Amino acid sequence: MTLVAGMDVGGTSSRALVADLSGRVVGTGLAGGGNPISRGVGPAMAAIRSALEQALEGVDRSLVRGNVIGAAGFGSETGAHEALRQVWHELGLPGGPVLIGDIDVAFASGTPDPDGSVLISGTGAIAGEFVGGHAGRVADGLGWLLGDHGSGFWIGRAAVRHACAPVATPGDPLAEAVAQHLTGRAEVDRQAVVGAAYAVEPVRISELARVVVECAEAGSPAAAAILEAAADELVTTLGQVRDEGDSSVVVLGGGMLGTARLRGLVEARIAARWPGAPVARCGSGVGGAAWLAARTLGEELPAELHATLTRPG
Repeated sequence: MTLVAGMDVGGTSSRALVADLSGRVVGTGLAGGGNPISRGVGPAMAAIRSALEQALEGVDRSLVRGNVIGAAGFGSETGAHEALRQVWHELGLPGGPVLIGDIDVAFASGTPDPDGSVLISGTGAIAGEFVGGHAGRVADGLGWLLGDHGSGFWIGRAAVRHACAPVATPGDPLAEAVAQHLTGRAEVDRQAVVGAAYAVEPVRISELARVVVECAEAGSPAAAAILEAAADELVTTLGQVRDEGDSSVVVLGGGMLGTARLRGLVEARIAARWPGAPVARCGSGVGGAAWLAARTLGEELPAELHATLTRPG
């Protein structure tokens, strides 16, 4: 029997999956964040090791012939790479860990096609191009300070700016909802709102994106306008990695593009700019990693393997 191992490693969680080439899952694991930049190398490796150990419990590790670990935060830092290799060998796994970017896993979770694009909007935002199964151009993904246009952070910051505008919009609930979230009071006190916004970690401004979506659903013109602008920003980012006339698949992912309203706005813009291009949604990231691991073996794979491994949940 041949087994493959996949991992989807992020800042908040690390997931592992071991499966055979029919798609039968023989082990799964879940642990804390494994990003060595945000968590530190030691805690990140402890989380990755924990998730792998759970997934490998009772498994003959010599049967693991392929692996892919999708992760952010490794970059060219040799210390983190060496620490990961050490974990791999301590667990008695054959070969060495195959590390790729998190957008590679996101794209693979949404389609078995080797060509296309991925657009992600969660706390941050990024777009990537794939040609022949390999990542090409990448746009944005620069973090809240330098980029992440159309992301949850970008939307939340726009909401704070709206709440602090010199002239209130009569009857629009967004400003009061922002004030309530940040200060605990619906009264819009500009200084209190600004002070509360600066008192939290910058990344937590992204929590206001949920407030914007709720207000847009409740009929707020200001919230609706922010989401329209976010969709424009996201599709502009996508256009940096996707040529005009491209008819390959676009995979959408991230928490913000999991909301029906923003996803609908983005899909409409994609349809207008790239007519006929299919749009897919990200599935299980750890399943996408396992699919990529299976594909590296050079064997003929069952037609349904991708759908089986990447099924959400």
